[in-house]
Amino acid sequence: MTSQVPAAADTVSRADRRRAKRIEDILRIATSLLAERGYAATNLDEVAEVLDLSKASLYHYFPSKEHLILACLDRIGDATNRQLAAVAASAAPPRDRLHAAIRGQVLVLTRDEPAGAAIFIHDLGLPEAARSRLRELVERHDQLFRSIIEEGIRAGELRVPDPAVARMLMHGAINFIPSWYHRSARMSPERLADVVADELLRLFEAGPA
Repeated sequence: MTSQVPAAADTVSRADRRRAKRIEDILRIATSLLAERGYAATNLDEVAEVLDLSKASLYHYFPSKEHLILACLDRIGDATNRQLAAVAASAAPPRDRLHAAIRGQVLVLTRDEPAGAAIFIHDLGLPEAARSRLRELVERHDQLFRSIIEEGIRAGELRVPDPAVARMLMHGAINFIPSWYHRSARMSPERLADVVADELLRLFEAGPA
């Protein structure tokens, strides 16, 4: 009797892993199609076809296209914000944390989740529920950067005449990277992230000492 317990537990674990992988595959394909075509042209039939799923199987995981797109937003936004929150909460000096946060964001856009990042940057014709969720995730993202910058200013490590303008310039510069950067370029994503973080940090070191 006892010998069957680990086997049963292992069966459940394998089933959970298969389900998690299937959901991840669905979200990855849906995110790619959404970034490429926009909301209206993203077709659940095509998502199912790419993954060799029946449409009924796809609806088993996500009851509607809107639910699927919301899950795509949450997948990218939550993961990015968790990573940024870990940086913001670290014991490193604020200047180093800001450098790490910028570097991490560049890597998300160029190496880790380029398609996913695109759905936060471009107007893809999302329905209002998805737009509302996107705004929540973006605001949380900005707040994490803002908290690091404000702490750095209080500590005297960062000096900038207008922190809000500098922060918006930083976001704009980072978000523009996917329009010109390609992996085949002479610079790897990691090297690019280092250079961009070094350069953008200058925005917060321009004020009077």
